[in-house]
Amino acid sequence: MRIKWDEIPVDGLLLRVDDGAWIPRDEIVCQGSGACAISLNKEGGRVLLAGTLLLPVVLECDRCLEPFVHTVDEEFEIVFELLAQGEEAGIASDHLCKGDELDVVCLAEPVVDVFSVLAQQLFLALPEKRLCGDKCLGLCPGCGANLNHGPCDCSKGTGTSPFSVLAKLKVH
Repeated sequence: MRIKWDEIPVDGLLLRVDDGAWIPRDEIVCQGSGACAISLNKEGGRVLLAGTLLLPVVLECDRCLEPFVHTVDEEFEIVFELLAQGEEAGIASDHLCKGDELDVVCLAEPVVDVFSVLAQQLFLALPEKRLCGDKCLGLCPGCGANLNHGPCDCSKGTGTSPFSVLAKLKVH
């Protein structure tokens, strides 16, 4: 869904995206289509986009490799600004960003791609460490059994440790 800047009324534009057409289904597994609310407002030569994202996604636990449902519940704000004519070449030059410039996206044309923004915000909202629970025990390093389902049957501690040679050096 592409919104041209001149299609945004003076008092702003409110959008509700309830279908899942924006979800990158080849990379994210979702339970349902989620709910997104977006407001677009013009402010001078900028467009302010504020929104909320609520979507249950299925992730794989980093410890036990089991799938689990994580609910993405995020609020976000982005400022869109148009590049001046001929400024595209200079955008790659070194520039020290101030704090108020960090959430500014520069556009070559006055069009906001709402679906692209939602997909980006979804990826940014995913947890870095994906755990099914704080007390997830993970997999046994010996046999690979899921320790959340109970203790494994592999023999623990019967193998030789690489540090067992240090026991010979111990002075009695």
